[in-house]
Amino acid sequence: MKRQENINGVDPNAIGSIRTGFAATIGTVSGALPKQGATLAPSEVSGQLENCDEQITPDCLRSLYQFSVGTTANSQNSYGIVEYTPQSYLPGDLDIFFSNFSTKQVGARPTFKSVDGGVLLNTNQSFEINGESDLDLQVAMSLIYPQTVTLFQVGDLIEGASFNNFLDAIDGSYCTFEGGDDPNDDAVYPDPPDGYIGPANCGGYSATKVISTSYSLNEADVTPAYAQRQCQEYMKLGLQGVTVLYSSGDYGVAGNLGRCIDPTTGNYTGTNAATGMFNPSFPGTCPYITSVGATQVQNNTNIAQVLADATNTQPEQACETVIHSGGGFSNVFSMPDYQASAVHTYFAKHAPPYGSNRFNNSQRSRGFPDVSANGANYVIAVDGNYSLVYGTSASAPMFGSLITLINEERLNAGKSSVGFLNNVLYQNPE
Repeated sequence: MKRQENINGVDPNAIGSIRTGFAATIGTVSGALPKQGATLAPSEVSGQLENCDEQITPDCLRSLYQFSVGTTANSQNSYGIVEYTPQSYLPGDLDIFFSNFSTKQVGARPTFKSVDGGVLLNTNQSFEINGESDLDLQVAMSLIYPQTVTLFQVGDLIEGASFNNFLDAIDGSYCTFEGGDDPNDDAVYPDPPDGYIGPANCGGYSATKVISTSYSLNEADVTPAYAQRQCQEYMKLGLQGVTVLYSSGDYGVAGNLGRCIDPTTGNYTGTNAATGMFNPSFPGTCPYITSVGATQVQNNTNIAQVLADATNTQPEQACETVIHSGGGFSNVFSMPDYQASAVHTYFAKHAPPYGSNRFNNSQRSRGFPDVSANGANYVIAVDGNYSLVYGTSASAPMFGSLITLINEERLNAGKSSVGFLNNVLYQNPE
């Protein structure tokens, strides 16, 4: 995990040192949140496989990735979904979704864990507040039922929280590791007079076997030392049998909000700028998490027909509808051995038409994402209506649901959870 020094003339320390305090704002950074498409009347919602290119439902996902409904609920197994205040689900939205796609779950709710004063904000209703959490929970809960989802709601309404604040709560030793969290970047609790006045959560919560987070920062938002410390915690969780997933972002190589980096100053360029250095996400570039990108079903593709045709194995393509699946190469982390062959093959056969003035093409740095799953046209109930929703915010909980179902079978057979995935994924791309 050796840091790359001054890759392509860009000093990662300089880039990451000018945006202190940003890490604790992830619940309000719209670039990391899903994107809303058309609103659907109930009569327009289709559950037919021939319409999966236009509307993704739980049955579409089961057919597309060839897995069945769950049948057991092992007490050792739960799927952790992490949300950051003010993002909050609406119970009524869950029931609208379940009434159409999983009737046995009407009335079901995730197991709620409040971290550092995390609350469900049900008074202010909007897609910007409810879209993320509604999406994550409807996807995860419907796909893994009757297994349970644990909702870690992190941060109060005043200060918010960072990924480090959550990690403190599930591993008390992380609170002081290498000097502890950075008060300039991470939320500090207690937060008087109007915020959470209890002590900061340092331990006290157990990590679930799979932890999925549909939020992300950019590497440029934090210092390399900050990113390195956090990445080591993900390595520790993986060794303990925990699979950690993060979405890869929705703006291609341009980072959250579609902004590139000025290589001279380290500042962000304008929105959707066509110049500047590409802007890799974090924690997606940490080699000890699994970064999840987005695909979409190709237009006019009937999933039922595809499954019946053994010669047609590519019903999907990289997502380029409403969002562009995030990806790229780190400016901080070296390339892990497990992906060396894949990266070298990529450059040999699919090298992009850009030079070192635009991205880290050294073939020595961590590439992401590691896997991709559908991230377009999800039918989700938000604020009492069905909407089409887009984003790697959907891909991450979807892929995590698959791993949770795999863990269920392993635990039922007396085996351990799969933990860190990437070695096996790259060794067995099929």
